[in-house]
This record gives sequence, C-alpha cells and structure tokens, in this order.
Amino acid sequence: MATALYSDEIASVDAATERFSSDKGLVLLRPRRPCCAALYFTIPSGCYALVSRHGADEEYIYPDGTKSIVWPPGLHYPHPPWVRVSNLVTHQAIVLDLPVKACKTKDNVTVNIDIALAFRIMGDAERGEDPDLVRKFVHELKPRGLEQQLRDAQDEAVRALARSLKHTEIYGIRSGENLKHIRQSVAGASFDAAVESIAEEKQGDAPPTPATDRLGATPIPTHRDETLVGRSDKEDRDAAMAATAAGVDAVSDYMKRRLNRQFMPQGVEILSIMIESCRLPKEIESQMEEKTKVISKNAQQRMFHSANMQNTRMEEEVVTLLQTFEETKIREETAGIEKINEEKVKLNDAIAGAQKSVAAIREEASSKIQKLRAENSLDVQRIISRKEEAIATMKAEAEKEAAQLQATAKLEAEKKLAEASLTAEKNRANASRVLANAEGVVAPYLAKKNAHITNLKQIDVYRSLALNQNLILCDTDDNAANLVAVADSILSDSDNSGHLSRSAVMAQLSLMNQGSSGLFLRAD
Repeated sequence: MATALYSDEIASVDAATERFSSDKGLVLLRPRRPCCAALYFTIPSGCYALVSRHGADEEYIYPDGTKSIVWPPGLHYPHPPWVRVSNLVTHQAIVLDLPVKACKTKDNVTVNIDIALAFRIMGDAERGEDPDLVRKFVHELKPRGLEQQLRDAQDEAVRALARSLKHTEIYGIRSGENLKHIRQSVAGASFDAAVESIAEEKQGDAPPTPATDRLGATPIPTHRDETLVGRSDKEDRDAAMAATAAGVDAVSDYMKRRLNRQFMPQGVEILSIMIESCRLPKEIESQMEEKTKVISKNAQQRMFHSANMQNTRMEEEVVTLLQTFEETKIREETAGIEKINEEKVKLNDAIAGAQKSVAAIREEASSKIQKLRAENSLDVQRIISRKEEAIATMKAEAEKEAAQLQATAKLEAEKKLAEASLTAEKNRANASRVLANAEGVVAPYLAKKNAHITNLKQIDVYRSLALNQNLILCDTDDNAANLVAVADSILSDSDNSGHLSRSAVMAQLSLMNQGSSGLFLRAD
C-alpha cells in the first residue's frame, strides 16, 4: 500500500515495468535521453506512453488513419533520434493510504479513521476512454497534485460522515460488514425500507443518513438466546444494530461516487474506498470494553448456572433411562428365550425334511449321472469313429495330391534341366566360335610376338657369353680340336696357379682318351 504518490526519472524504458511493480506509489516515469542516437525506440506493456518530438507531444497514427496521443506497446521504427518516449504512466491500480485524524462525531467525540483508496489512471481506448486524459494527467494534474486533491476531498467527506454519526455508531462504517445477522434481527419491512433508502442515497448526492433514522422506532426483537449474547440495555442493542446497519457499504459507495465526479474529468477513476479501521479515544474504548466485560461476565455466570441445571437434569434422566433399559432388557430376554425354543422346534422339523429331500435328490442325481455317462460313452465312440474315418480320407487325399505334385515337380525339373543343358551347349558352341574367330584374327600378331621373344632371349644368351671370361672361341667345328683347345686352356691356368685342380685332371684324362682313341683308329 502506498503512502504517497510521486514521479521519477529512469535511465531506460526497459526497467519501467519492474519499477512500477516494486514502487507502490510510483505513478509517472520520465525516461532520460539515451547517450547514443538510435532510429528506433520500444514501449513496454502495462503503461501509457507519451512520445515527444523536440519536446512537443507526438501523436501515433494507426493504419486506419486514427490518431492517439498514447502510443501502443512494442517496437517503433524508423524514427529520428529527437523522437523519444517522454512519459510513462502506469496501467495498474494503486492503493493509497489516506488516514483522517481527529474527526468529530455527532456527540463531539474525537475519532481517527483509516481509509484505503484504490484508483487508476484513465485513458485506455479499449475501454472506450479518451487517451487525451493521460496527457491531461501528466501535464496538468501530476502525482503530487493528485495526492493532495485526494487527501483534501477524502478528508472533507470523512469528516462530514463522522459528524453525522454518534461514537456508538462509528464502528458500523467499516467496510466488509454483512447484513445477514441484521436481517435475522430487524423486522423485514423496516430492513427493506432501510436498504431502499441506502439505494436512493447512492443515486443522489446527499450523504447517507444514520441507520437509526432509517429504521425509525421499529422495536428490535429481544427473544434471541441471551445466554450466548448476554443481556444489556435496550438502547445499547439499538445503537449496536444501527451502527452495523450503517456500514452496508453505502458510505464507501457514496464517497467513491462523489470522488469520481470530481476526478474522472481529470483522468483518474476511483475503483474502491475501504474504511479499514476506526479508533476512538482510549477512555471511551476502555468504558465500552468494561461494559462489554460486565455483559460477558453476567452471561458467563448465567451459562454456568444453566450448565449446572442441565447436568442435574441429565443425571436424573440417565438414572431413569437406566432403570427403564434394565426392565426392558429383562422383558426382552424372557421373550427371546421363548422365541428361541419355538425356533428350535421349527429348525428340527426343517432339518428332518431337508434330510429327506437330500436323500431323494442324491438318488435321483445318481441315476441321472449314470444315464449321462452311458450316453456320453456312446457319443464319444461315434465321434472317434468319425474322426478315424475323416483322418483316413484326408490322408489318402493328401498322399494322392502329394504324388501328383511330386510327378509334376519332377517333370518340370527335367524340363528345366533339358532347357538348361540346351542353353549351355548353345553357349559353349558360341564361345568356341568366338574363340576361333579371335585366334584367327590374332594368330599373325602372336607369331610375331613369339619371334620377337625368341630374338630377345638369343640376345640375352649372346650377352651372357660375351661377359663370360672363361669362354673359349674356336674357328672350327671339329670336336677333337675344340677339346684340345679347352684342355690346353685349363692346363695353362693350372700351371700358372701351381695347383692341380679337378678340372686339370679331367682335361688330361680327356686328352689321353682322345690320343688313345686315335691310336685305336689307326690300328684298325
């Protein structure tokens, strides 16, 4: 609850929602000029926004061509840097505490009254309100002016109200009092007349009159349970009932209606007025408290006396009831024993009849069971015979069908194999023909390739012979001459090394063999 209304500056519009929710009495925010120029600006939800161009208010133009001094929330671009948000006014309702002190009642008793007033700033186009009311509030009324006017108007209304009531009726103007117990206590016609009087005062301008004037001299019934509420003077009961009847929200409705007539043209709507508490001087409160204590003490004594009387009557009634219950118990036990004997006789007769019925039922059931068993055996045998016959028929049909399927499958398999063999032979013949044609085409090329390979191998052989240091060349094809030349070379190598090798020995043997063979030829 706010105790004062004020405005403040803010660095950025982004923090406006948080400031309005945390500061209860904050009504108006003025964003500072940003340090860097931007071609756009944003407006948060939950508040009215006024935009200025070089200090003058700028109107927002909707797509349908209508204009409004209040800009809608969201992002607005492009705009030059000198077009910015100048004022932000909260949408939310504000509860303001307005205590009124030292009010004089009709009997000149000083009373302090605490009042809470809820209001909001008007200008919502969706509710059919004029957005220019926001500009009027910002530039003309302002938060401090609104607070002062509210305090002055509320102070005047409350003091006038207190002056029209006595101090015994002042508690009845508190908000939230219901009328249920008044309807139960006051005669219906008088109460309805009082409510109609309140309704007429709501429509008019005059302040509400005290409830005692409305109710007139109608006597308040005193047949309620005084054991619980206590006994007091008739004037006290009348004053208490009238004070409660005066607080049926007619006072707060009257003040709200009166304030709205004053502040709605300035852009402020009063939502509700709550009279929270009324405080009388300590001396008067003590007197009323003592009077209430005496009443409560007398009621307590009467309640204790009534409780003792009730306890005595209850004890006597308990003894009487116990005696009555004992007599009734004895009578019921006797009647119960007689009833039990009668029921036992009936039970024995019923048991005998039941045993006979059970024997008859068992005999009849046994015969039926034997008959059912014989019929079941015959049915089972017939079913088994039909089953075996059906199985044999199905087996024969299955074997026949299987033989047919096997013969058909075999025929199809042989046919497929014959076709596959014919296709394979055709493919082999085509392959042989293709190979023959290919060999005929490449035969000259293969002969040239083989001759070339042979020449390369001969060249390799000649190269190896040329690189062999032990090769001996002869200019004759005579084997004897060639053998002599080879042996001479081997023996020459052996003489140079001074060692008789195996090759030298073989060379000597070859020469001796050649010489001996020449001798044998001459002898012949």
